[in-house]
Amino acid sequence: MIEIVLNWFIPFILTAIFGYIAKELKENKKHDEAMRNSMVLLLRSQITGKCENYLRMGFLPDYARSCLEDLYKQYESLGGNHGVNKLVDQTFNLKPLKED
Repeated sequence: MIEIVLNWFIPFILTAIFGYIAKELKENKKHDEAMRNSMVLLLRSQITGKCENYLRMGFLPDYARSCLEDLYKQYESLGGNHGVNKLVDQTFNLKPLKED
């Protein structure tokens, strides 16, 4: 009798455990994807806001160029590619200081 219980109970328990683990991994994947998408949106917002500001001003200070480069690198590494590169390129073509 114990042999029959062990032959059926152990596979049942292992299946339940693996099912639970698979469910948790799937939920983690959804959560990670949502976090990645949120980060991409936040970075895009930061980048476009900064670019529009400096394009309006007509110049791009060196410290801002460095910050914008870092933001854009992170944006790209997360898979962001919604035309922001054109805006960043336009901003990088600005003079470093405003000429009087």
